Amino acid sequence: MPELVAPALGTIQETRDRVRHAYGSAIGRDRHDLITPALILDLPVARRNITKMADRLKSMPARLRPHIKVHKSPELARMQVDAGAIGISTATVWEAIVMVRSGLDSIFVVNTVAGREKLAALAAIARDAEVMVAVDDAKNAAEIAAAARAAGSTIGVLIEVDTGMDRAGVDTPEQAVELARRVATMDGIELLGVTGYEGHCSLTPERELRSQRQKAAMSMLVDSAERIRAAGLPSPIVSAGGTATWDWTATTPGITEIQAGSYAVMDNFHAPMAGDFEKAITVLSTVISRPPDRVIVDAGNKSLGAPALTTIRGHDLPGMRFDEEHGLFIAGASSPLHVGDVVELVPGYAPGTVNWYDAYHVVDGDRVVDIWPVIPRGPGHGGLIA
Repeated sequence: MPELVAPALGTIQETRDRVRHAYGSAIGRDRHDLITPALILDLPVARRNITKMADRLKSMPARLRPHIKVHKSPELARMQVDAGAIGISTATVWEAIVMVRSGLDSIFVVNTVAGREKLAALAAIARDAEVMVAVDDAKNAAEIAAAARAAGSTIGVLIEVDTGMDRAGVDTPEQAVELARRVATMDGIELLGVTGYEGHCSLTPERELRSQRQKAAMSMLVDSAERIRAAGLPSPIVSAGGTATWDWTATTPGITEIQAGSYAVMDNFHAPMAGDFEKAITVLSTVISRPPDRVIVDAGNKSLGAPALTTIRGHDLPGMRFDEEHGLFIAGASSPLHVGDVVELVPGYAPGTVNWYDAYHVVDGDRVVDIWPVIPRGPGHGGLIA
């Protein structure tokens, strides 16, 4: 087994223990009495978001396989599964390893994966859990199959279709059928369907135009699945859907599951497009300088994802600039903020924010009630699990 794979659940628990040892003195303290910058997770808010999504999907034909690249937390992933999710989505093999070692099952690596060690690791965890991966290349599929055979496992495969994002994926339904034919002949992998992320739609703030692009994207994806079935091949899974389009995609005929993830914690990028999900994460920061025309805090672009979209909770101050360790906001003399004051910053983009931190300071109300590790950050040979 490659060294990339953590040896057991014990390693995950050891990581939790190490994070609590490093940050545990914060437990019991007020949320505004922490060393800054600090990543705060409002647990009741996250629970409400997770419950809200689960309840809404009960009346829709698609199921939920939430993407954990956003929060990178086994605890939040477990909450999502306990609320009814059929499994989870990850962006990397490293994330998938951590989720499996945390006791979770039915993992979909929503990405194409190449490289001998990563494929060996993927095949190894497929012995312990149901694991799927996206493919858009026959040679890569053959390499995945070979890794699975060597490990004595079977890996599920979904043909990735480029639905308009101009990233990975085959370009046409005809190409999807041809690749499906080749995949279906390979021992070690099992053809399970198609996947296509309409992420380009989330870059379209105008609702009507976003809806048009979502419909076109899903029409192509569903057509690919139907053509694969017409060729006598299986396609039971049709997987798509992000937070910006989740409701449209979940009600699109032919879509079986959605991969929305940002809804659980929310951020300023997704909030205008995602309805009434609440913002569950903030970054606690301290005012470190107060010139006459601005407020400067100790959280810059090394502490926040999409910093230009970051706002200060409770203060309507336009962002001015973000350097590595400085966040600058425009503020005149009327602003009540002074050097030493602490503020909570609502991040522009949650996935790019969480990735900077070792741990969540989990709060209930104004009190820190726990410390949760942000485990799956490294590429598999670093991070908190060595």
